[in-house]
Amino acid sequence: MQHRFCVPKAILTIVIILLIAAGGPPAAVGAGTPPAGERLVVLFTHDLHSYFLPQAVLSSGGPPVEQGGYARLMTLIREERSREGDRTLLVDAGDFSMGTLFHTAFMTEAAELRLMAAMGYDAMTLGNHDFDFHPAGLAKALRAARAAEQRLPLLVASNVLFSPDGRGDADLRGAFREYPVAPYAVVERRGIRIGLFGIIGRDAQTDTPFAKPVAFADHVETSKRMAALLREQEKVDLIVCLSHTGTSPVKKHSEDELLARAVPDIDVIISGHTHTVLPAPIVIGKTIIVAAGSYGAFLGRLTLAYAKGSGATPAGYELIPVTAQTPDDPSLARRIAGFKRDIDHGYLAATGYRFDQIVAESGFDMETLEYAYTNPGETGIGDLITDAFRYAIRRAEGARYEHVHVTVQPLGHIRGSLLKGPISADALFRVLSLGLGSDGMPGYPLVAYYVTGRDLKDLLEVETTVAELKQDAHLQFSGVKFSYNPRRVPFDRVTAVAVQDSAGQFAALDPEKLYRVGLNYYTAQMVDYVRKASHGLLAVQPRDRTGRPVTDAKEGIVIDADLLTPGIQEIKEWVALAAYLKSFPDRDGNGVPDLPARYRQPAGRFSAAPSWNPVALVGGGNAITYGAMGIGLLIVVLTAGLVFLAVRLVRRKLTDRSSAF
Repeated sequence: MQHRFCVPKAILTIVIILLIAAGGPPAAVGAGTPPAGERLVVLFTHDLHSYFLPQAVLSSGGPPVEQGGYARLMTLIREERSREGDRTLLVDAGDFSMGTLFHTAFMTEAAELRLMAAMGYDAMTLGNHDFDFHPAGLAKALRAARAAEQRLPLLVASNVLFSPDGRGDADLRGAFREYPVAPYAVVERRGIRIGLFGIIGRDAQTDTPFAKPVAFADHVETSKRMAALLREQEKVDLIVCLSHTGTSPVKKHSEDELLARAVPDIDVIISGHTHTVLPAPIVIGKTIIVAAGSYGAFLGRLTLAYAKGSGATPAGYELIPVTAQTPDDPSLARRIAGFKRDIDHGYLAATGYRFDQIVAESGFDMETLEYAYTNPGETGIGDLITDAFRYAIRRAEGARYEHVHVTVQPLGHIRGSLLKGPISADALFRVLSLGLGSDGMPGYPLVAYYVTGRDLKDLLEVETTVAELKQDAHLQFSGVKFSYNPRRVPFDRVTAVAVQDSAGQFAALDPEKLYRVGLNYYTAQMVDYVRKASHGLLAVQPRDRTGRPVTDAKEGIVIDADLLTPGIQEIKEWVALAAYLKSFPDRDGNGVPDLPARYRQPAGRFSAAPSWNPVALVGGGNAITYGAMGIGLLIVVLTAGLVFLAVRLVRRKLTDRSSAF
């Protein structure tokens, strides 16, 4: 049985009246009289990921430039509202948390929601990473925000499904009621009734393993239901979908474009999740799809011309850059500085680092994420991270170290890059910012288990095949070298593998041997995705050192950094990276370790070797290749048989016709 939280109309009315009394946005559920012609300005963001402070990014042909920052974003919002008045609607399409050191206080301070309330957001939805804190963690954040602020943004989450028995998510269900988080909301601007709902799309749903037992209904069917309810029962004039779903240049994978076609009654889709920057809206039918990138680099501005009876049409669109030339809002800047001090005295105190502490320095810029996604494959920063994992495990285990043959990191877990110059603890955290450990502390811990050589090859096939379907599944490796033929049958493209032994030598993969693999906790939880993505053709079975299957990632495979301290002292992946950088020598004598030049470019750990040679296409193939060959041969035989029968039939008819004459 599926449960969908909803607020009865009478209760929703009371809540909105109380919000108005407390200075909240003019949310309305009563009928208004839309004007014959009016203008509406929708201001929007998405994927802010706790980026309270500006970040330095590479510019084309010049030095890094600063972009983003909540205090600067607030200045732009105030300017827009000063100019447009009550025509404005400010919304966000999810993933407002999880990305910087500030989110380490999400469960206790909920600074994201509180600052966005101060910035005047009218409505928001939840993204997949807002569930990374587990149901209990998200519940704590919602309650912390409610306890600290009188006025909070409306939160709409339309396809969240709670478990029937409440085991594991009853606390979050209660927090939804208390905040409240509703399946939809109706607000009014200058007589125009605007219906808002929020969804998490299919791809984003696969990235929420820690939301369990919370699940998500089909986002398209949910949208159809919400659109019908808002139009027919709430009598809204416009429908705005806050969609944590995303667009893609590959149209068959562009979920929000597919959504617009499936639910044509939606007027506007604010498209989050894929961090897309749309310089111009995508218009499908009457639906307008907009996107403003990530990390607060832009404030999106969509102007709509509304006419009674004919709906809304785009009348202006702009992505307003948030730059160093944009002045800070002083009051918000002071609040952010206060949260920064809290992080130094709280989360970071236990790690031995400070927010602005310089850990190392680099003489070069590493690949940007934009480059990594547009040129998928091995990267220098991926090599650095996976090497850091091997270093940290060896350092933690000391005399009891068991050789880690291979370490792995998905591209989707690399959230930033390192630029030329000083590298701070804050910058390192942003590179590997995701997750929550089993200790309840932010940051994914490192784990290690064994797999057979056969399963290790299947894991490598994720890079050759699965990553074509899910771009953030591209993998980075340390301790292994392999080549693959992209023209072979999917899921059997790896043609040669060599694994590094404890002496540093590479030897050919042994299908029956056990190899120790290091990775982060999230990736360990997602190994079953390999089976699902390959429709059961591939499988990776984690094992202990004896070869016994391990069914729980917590079962003795989380790396313990200190056996003398009770419990498991987790090695957070970002701390592993920091420790590795600190281990490098200081080459210029300024007291700061220097990043080695070998990480300036990929080391050549894997490469494609395309070939149509028949031997290269099938040689050393697994059951998938030979199965495909068998099916192909069967098709050829059946086709030949049908052709033979057809020829015989034609000849017989011709013979019969000749006999008749």
